[in-house]
Amino acid sequence: MKRDFQEYLAWTYFGENAFDRAEFKRLEDLLRDTTRFIDVGASHGVYTYHANRILEDADIIAIEADPERFAILVENARKWESESTNRIRCINAAASDEEDRQRSPEITFYATGTQISGGLFPVSERSDDYSPTRVPLVCVDDYFEQSAATFVKIDVEGAEFRVLMGARKHISSGNTRFFTEISRWGDRARGTSAFEVLRFCLQSGMRVDRRLRSDYLFTSEPDTRARRWAVAKCVPPIAIRVAFNNFVPDRVRTWRERRENQRRLARFDSSSSE
Repeated sequence: MKRDFQEYLAWTYFGENAFDRAEFKRLEDLLRDTTRFIDVGASHGVYTYHANRILEDADIIAIEADPERFAILVENARKWESESTNRIRCINAAASDEEDRQRSPEITFYATGTQISGGLFPVSERSDDYSPTRVPLVCVDDYFEQSAATFVKIDVEGAEFRVLMGARKHISSGNTRFFTEISRWGDRARGTSAFEVLRFCLQSGMRVDRRLRSDYLFTSEPDTRARRWAVAKCVPPIAIRVAFNNFVPDRVRTWRERRENQRRLARFDSSSSE
């Protein structure tokens, strides 16, 4: 369903019914002392907006692959930057890792032309409208600065493991935190699951703390015991989501995804008509 989908996205991002509104209220504490904010999978820039509202004299880098959403992001960022002391840079690219970049400086991104977010591979139960387009490829480490206290938000529809693999300098520095949505379907193009994200964090010296629903915070944790315990607490909710993806029949998952999307659109239509 393509009608008014950019308006629908603005409603879900910036309205009273914003999906992550509870997390927005806690961002001020999360971003304390941050001097560089990297928004990976920025879409219209809702996290960029809140970071810009909270931070002062900071560098904000917003990365979005979808050309239509990127155009709106640029327009929004221009306005927000003029109202702050921050510097906002928008980049039309998809984030991945060196494995992908060795193949090509560009990568295929599957946009939907609807309110359903695109990604580096289609998720069949979510949409029938995926359309491939070539976009530049970047790694989060392209924006690494040793002295910058960095916060990275990642929302990339299953490619989060790739994005983390492309952020090894940030992780090794111990000076970067990652706020990441872990998708239940994992990376279907590479055949990795959400468990690889947990394993990678554990092996890379990061603890994992669950925030809201599928959102997790990764932070440097030198204490191996504390790191293992934090990751272990995240295994049950991740396991439930992975099991749903692996064992629930495709038709059931498709029915659930389409039903939820219809309900959200119905709420938007109802709100717009008031």
